Amino acid sequence: MDDLTTEVWRGGVNTWECDEMGHMNTRFYVARAVEGLAALLAQLGLPGMTSPRAASTFSVEEMHIRFHREAHASASLRMTGGVLSQDATGLEALLILEDLNTLECKATFRTRLRHVVPGSQTPVAWPAEFAQRASARKVDLPDLAQPRSTGTGPVETTATLERAQGLKRMAMGVVGPDRADAFGLMGAWGFIGAVSDGIRSLTGPFRDIISQNADEVPQRVGGAVVEFRILHLDWPRLGDAYEVRGGLAGIEGQVQKLVFWMLDPITGRVYGTMHSIAVNFDLDKRKVIRVSDRARALLEPLTTPGLDL
Repeated sequence: MDDLTTEVWRGGVNTWECDEMGHMNTRFYVARAVEGLAALLAQLGLPGMTSPRAASTFSVEEMHIRFHREAHASASLRMTGGVLSQDATGLEALLILEDLNTLECKATFRTRLRHVVPGSQTPVAWPAEFAQRASARKVDLPDLAQPRSTGTGPVETTATLERAQGLKRMAMGVVGPDRADAFGLMGAWGFIGAVSDGIRSLTGPFRDIISQNADEVPQRVGGAVVEFRILHLDWPRLGDAYEVRGGLAGIEGQVQKLVFWMLDPITGRVYGTMHSIAVNFDLDKRKVIRVSDRARALLEPLTTPGLDL
């Protein structure tokens, strides 16, 4: 089956899910993707994997997201899903989120997950019949879901608590019930949500430089992310402390390459790393602001050399 006609989620965009840019916030895209993954696995014969009574569940190890079009309040959406590959305990899935009425693609998600014991990262083999069912939902990776500006290979993180001190502290707190899953671990939406909460403290100066040195200075300026690569390396539990540090890795064309690390500020445990490709946005014209040569020169001293996942 080389198509994605099977729905795994359907719904819409609530006003309270939209941020100051006027479109659905990234944390809700990931929350929908987690629902879609649970539904996909249910269709493959493993229902109820996000229930607190589940005998096994799945853990997201990596998620690559491309945002293609904005999703505004009241938009009707649907998500379809299929299997890219699988092994004894893991699976790589493709999800496509699109507008129900126009069929316009809003976002694509390429997700690597692991079948695990609930509340832990201990792998569990898939049931014997799972491979056959997953094979029946096999799809190819389309061009619109291919990575454009993020890497795809194995990563050995460079994040440490010591190195993080040279980056901007963007967010900190403890994992609350709104960020936790049914097993008391931070949900996959928690990392991207924390980045969203603190992003303006990092990118505000970059945004001012780019907008004020634009060919035509916009009246209202915002920001948007066009691509994410998120690696989940460990999972904080309900009540655990976390902080997010981030920095500008460079300017490439019209985009800012940003890197974020989530760590335990006490022990130094690295919970996750994230590579983000962001643009500045004219909120009135709903178009990307071009990075002028002068803005590029002013941003160069603000970059962190060698910053990576």
